[in-house]
Amino acid sequence: MLTLRLMAAAFLLLLGAAACSSPAMTDELIMDEFEYRPVDIRVPADTPDYELTLTNVGSVPHDFTVEGLPEDILVHLAILEGGSAPYRLPALPEGEYTVYCALEGHREEGMEATLRVG
Repeated sequence: MLTLRLMAAAFLLLLGAAACSSPAMTDELIMDEFEYRPVDIRVPADTPDYELTLTNVGSVPHDFTVEGLPEDILVHLAILEGGSAPYRLPALPEGEYTVYCALEGHREEGMEATLRVG
């Protein structure tokens, strides 16, 4: 009976640890025809030079533009079709921001995502 109780306690401890673990950080963002994958992008806060690889698997150019950052921080990079490039992000303040493709008509076609910095 004691073994069963110990096993149950260990299971609950593991379950609690899994529930408290933080979500994985995003290290690659895929750009396709009018969508980003993942649409929930997670990067660490206040981490200069965090590397996010931008990969365009689409048949037209796309870009990565972040809206809502403080005025002194610009995050914007265009990637040609079939291209991929590492992008070293500046230290970003904690928060939730909108990512969109600034090329004409792409945002209107639904090319948006959420950047969660934390």
